[in-house]
Amino acid sequence: MTTNTFTLDLQQPFNLRMTVESHGWCQLAPWHWDGERLERTVRIGENAEWTRVHQPSEDQLLIETSSSSTDAVSERVARWLQLDWDPSEFLALCDQTDPDISRFIRSGGGRFLRGDTFFEDLIKTVCTINTTWKQTKSMVASLVDLGDGLFPEPGEIQRFGPQRLADECKMGFRAKTVDTVTDQLLRDQAIQTDGSAHGDMVDYDYLISLKGIGPYAAAHTMMLMRNFETLPIDSEVSAYLRQQGVDPKYAQSAFQHWGKYRFLGYKLKRIVDKANWIGD
Repeated sequence: MTTNTFTLDLQQPFNLRMTVESHGWCQLAPWHWDGERLERTVRIGENAEWTRVHQPSEDQLLIETSSSSTDAVSERVARWLQLDWDPSEFLALCDQTDPDISRFIRSGGGRFLRGDTFFEDLIKTVCTINTTWKQTKSMVASLVDLGDGLFPEPGEIQRFGPQRLADECKMGFRAKTVDTVTDQLLRDQAIQTDGSAHGDMVDYDYLISLKGIGPYAAAHTMMLMRNFETLPIDSEVSAYLRQQGVDPKYAQSAFQHWGKYRFLGYKLKRIVDKANWIGD
């Protein structure tokens, strides 16, 4: 198998480890992270190609891939790692609010690992609802197995159907949610056939209008689209807030000094305080 190797020059402070270990996505298939190299199988055109990312220096990423389409791979890597994010506006707020977070951003942190598409991130989020992290990892791994090593596209999810999702992926009530949400997204033309979000149609209000998608799932998915206005509240976040003396009912107001960066301020504070949780 031919391996193509190329580099990507970084335009902003960026740290691969900080980005990958920002939340639990790195533990979900088809990702593999060994502490230095990030790898997964990715769909490029009609082909399944492996891609590996390493950071040999502060201003450059090294990409290895089985694909000959380096442009397509570069686009995927940029999405995974949010390489197009300009943190300058948030940094200005941090300089006034929390210098520790400012230093973290300037050291290359502040981004969150994402999947190939909006659809992948949404369905993985559904797999975190009312369950354990161990079960989440198992459900996602089973979905990737059904996709022959790739995260399934919307059309594949439709072909699998809710019964197969429930039986083979042990998704419980989430099987029906995934099936119904996929149908609605395609019917509304909110996503493209590959699962990419369509224009500006997808927002928080649209997501919570989907049957089975509540405030937590909507806020978490929007966070991965770089809308940080709403703090996703699940059991783990609630437990942390209580430890800090914050009633989860008032979480949004407790972090209102961060404005439209409410989630980002909350999450990065946990990271710099070494109180972050990314699964186990």
